[in-house]
Amino acid sequence: MKAEQVILSFVAVVVGLIAAGVAFYLYQMTKVVPNEQAKPATLGSQVSAAPTPTSTAVMLTIDSPKDEEVFDKKVITISGKTLQDATVIVSSEDGDQVVKPASNGSFSITQTIPDGTTLLTITAVAPSGEEKTLTKTVTFSTENF
Repeated sequence: MKAEQVILSFVAVVVGLIAAGVAFYLYQMTKVVPNEQAKPATLGSQVSAAPTPTSTAVMLTIDSPKDEEVFDKKVITISGKTLQDATVIVSSEDGDQVVKPASNGSFSITQTIPDGTTLLTITAVAPSGEEKTLTKTVTFSTENF
């Protein structure tokens, strides 16, 4: 008798789900949509153009020094290339220096480094405010390797 009750309950649930599905389908099919909502979408009204960037991405390459380069002189030259209208900031433990690139985007600046290892942070800032930063580790040592 218990098995019959379980089967009957299962059949009742299935029949109920089918009846609810049919009722929902009929409701959706007879639903009236106002004309202003039924307009088909046109390509121009739904698709918008992607925004065009107002500036180019900031480019920054460092030719000298190479990362983890060892120097036997305290004054080194930092050179590289960026956008011609960017501002280059060279930061170290001793302070910051600012340089404007030449018309072709190349720049060069001298920096005095302390004994031991120094972290140089070179940042190019475009007029739009975009920044690109590269970090170089340089070491001053008079030891022969």
